[in-house]
Amino acid sequence: MLLRQRLGIVLIIIFLPINGPLWRMLAEIAGLPINIGEVSFFILSLFLFILGGIMTFSPKLKNPFQE
Repeated sequence: MLLRQRLGIVLIIIFLPINGPLWRMLAEIAGLPINIGEVSFFILSLFLFILGGIMTFSPKLKNPFQE
């Protein structure tokens, strides 16, 4: 398994859209409130989740300069 795929799996698990309230609670407990709206935070979380899926399931690219 490539490092890119491992990072993708971590992104998928951490940024599940259902984990949004958990992230907000943890940030509030740490004293670092997240100053973006609910919808914006959901879209950011969804974007990172999809990015993790792309990183996990995309095939390995061949180097065109390698013989």
